[in-house]
Amino acid sequence: MRFVNSDWSPGYINVCPQHIVIMVECTACGVQKPFDRDSLPKHLHHALIVEIEPLLKCSCGAKAAKMLFGYYVD
Repeated sequence: MRFVNSDWSPGYINVCPQHIVIMVECTACGVQKPFDRDSLPKHLHHALIVEIEPLLKCSCGAKAAKMLFGYYVD
């Protein structure tokens, strides 16, 4: 399966429908990983995407995340 970015952003994380796949891409190294909404601390459940992105740290050590919203295709 391949992830397709829809170039859409909900603004607030709680507005993103559950059927939308969220991927996080590190703009420093290019790694993409699925994002688990349930992993967010409770105080961020209604946060803006731009408030969440700077908090995400890649395995390369960079805090250069970009959240992508889309779906999987075969």
